[in-house]
Amino acid sequence: STPATYIGAWDLIRERLAALPEASIRGHGAGFFSFNTSGGRCEACSGAGRIKLEMSFLPDTYVPCEECQGTRYGTVARAIRWNGKSAADLLSMTFEEGAEFFSFDAKLRDLCGLMTKTGLGYLTLGQSSPTLSGGEAQRLKLATSMLQKRKGTTLFLFDEPSTGLHYFDLLHLIAVFQELIDSGDTVLFIEHNKTMIAAADQVITLGPGSG
Repeated sequence: STPATYIGAWDLIRERLAALPEASIRGHGAGFFSFNTSGGRCEACSGAGRIKLEMSFLPDTYVPCEECQGTRYGTVARAIRWNGKSAADLLSMTFEEGAEFFSFDAKLRDLCGLMTKTGLGYLTLGQSSPTLSGGEAQRLKLATSMLQKRKGTTLFLFDEPSTGLHYFDLLHLIAVFQELIDSGDTVLFIEHNKTMIAAADQVITLGPGSG
């Protein structure tokens, strides 16, 4: 799983790649550009982009796949390009770069823009989901929820969503929270960050003492 697959962007990208003349002539469908199934992926590493090395008496380690150079795809898939970008190139882009690159495609532009809006524009489309921090995972789920049609009666509960965020990223996150509140939803978060606390309509302090 990657952020791009989680929000549905990768499905759209694979469809666009499959519609290219080079792919159509060869009979490659959207599934050909999946790194999780046989087809265009690198079979040497099964689309992982890395090889697992089992170490005696030591934790297992990983090294980049020599066959695909860590790109996850075979030579045929890497040769098919959309506006100069292969599937591997697209996965290595950040969402902020993606919002600019996909400016001609409304759906993909909006998906990448939403990720940037929630302060996740620095993540690459192909980053492995297990490597995301807790705060990043929460904001990824937030972005997914914002894609769904709601009736303004949703309760969003966050645990320290500001963790690891720069001040300017906090401002983006607060703006997203305010957008949810303006639409009728309720946002409840546990926080110690003063900027986040100052933006709250109500503050509940639990104590006495820490914990």
